[in-house]
Amino acid sequence: MAERNLAEPYGGRLINRLLDSDKAEKRIQEARQMETIQPFIDFVYDAQQIGTGAYSPLEGFMDEETLDSVLGNNVLSNGLPWTMPIILAPAGEKNTKTMDAVREGDDVALADSNNNPFAILHLDQKFKYDKETFATKVYGTKDPNHPNVSDIYNAYGNVALSGKIDLVRKLTLPTGEFELTPQETRNMFKARGWRNVVAYQCRNPPHTAHEYIQRCALEAAEIDGLFIHPVVGRLKKGDYKPEIIMDAYRAVVQKYYPPSRVLLSSLSITMRYGGPKAALFLATVRKNYGATHYIVGRDQAGVGKYYDPYACHRIFDQFNIGMIPLRYMETFYCKRCGWMATEKTCPHTSEDRLSISQTRMRELLKEGKGLPGEILRPEVAQILSKGDVILN
Repeated sequence: MAERNLAEPYGGRLINRLLDSDKAEKRIQEARQMETIQPFIDFVYDAQQIGTGAYSPLEGFMDEETLDSVLGNNVLSNGLPWTMPIILAPAGEKNTKTMDAVREGDDVALADSNNNPFAILHLDQKFKYDKETFATKVYGTKDPNHPNVSDIYNAYGNVALSGKIDLVRKLTLPTGEFELTPQETRNMFKARGWRNVVAYQCRNPPHTAHEYIQRCALEAAEIDGLFIHPVVGRLKKGDYKPEIIMDAYRAVVQKYYPPSRVLLSSLSITMRYGGPKAALFLATVRKNYGATHYIVGRDQAGVGKYYDPYACHRIFDQFNIGMIPLRYMETFYCKRCGWMATEKTCPHTSEDRLSISQTRMRELLKEGKGLPGEILRPEVAQILSKGDVILN
């Protein structure tokens, strides 16, 4: 496969399905007279990201042919690598009645929980899909204990709707001050003179192992800037609340990084805990935001014991998405080295290492126990110690 321009959006063009204010107001009034669907929050977030271009080259929700291509071959119908299906499969009695009533060629309003339209779907197809096949192909398991598989079984409908969407308004988000569109980040990178931008994916507050990897990436001669882009849309029970994640990162970026070399923004989507496939998808999204390089740590986008921790490294050798992956091993604090290290750089035994998971961090904080400064910046520890920081 030929090399792709690192700076260009995925597929060569940044999609924009967000209507300007005058046109949007007219369409909102028209949408109030349309058949209306209130989608599950996963689909709401996806509609926004389609509309702003984060999922370029997608202009709408996938049809049956595209879904089959993604599930079977990890590519779009045109052969472009793509590993995560983006479908609209509403559930619930009210939505089912609407779906029975609408026909291909109709315009359908998509509304939030207050029944206010946020997008219009130009319906081109209704089709059934098999949930077990969907779960197994995407997440490698049909185990309902997997958080995303549980959602598929319990919150997704059995029939999907496809078609282009028009986004008539952007969502009001708890982390709205951090939320930027791909066009906005691209403009900011250009204004700063950044040609090579490395993106960092995360869904937790930062500890020093994260910071070590970010600093290593920033030290690379070709890197002009670091784009820290936490996923803060819908996370699983037990994860940190979105506003806590962003407050913690803001504290670290403001005090410990040169402002000219780091941009912090948020990505409001539902987290796909899909291991390697999710890692590649998340990199693809960051390419649309203007990143040219992508940090891949151990077990990125993994959950439980479902995935080989380094499969997320290898998938970038299987599929060329036009980004340069920067792969890092598991990072820990070595008491004998006196600094952060990996197995590549540290000769000492596991007994000398302070390796701590986010799960263990949450347990210690819940118990009121402090964390060593080698692991957590004091500013972050203070934010996490406030209480009511975990999703229930």
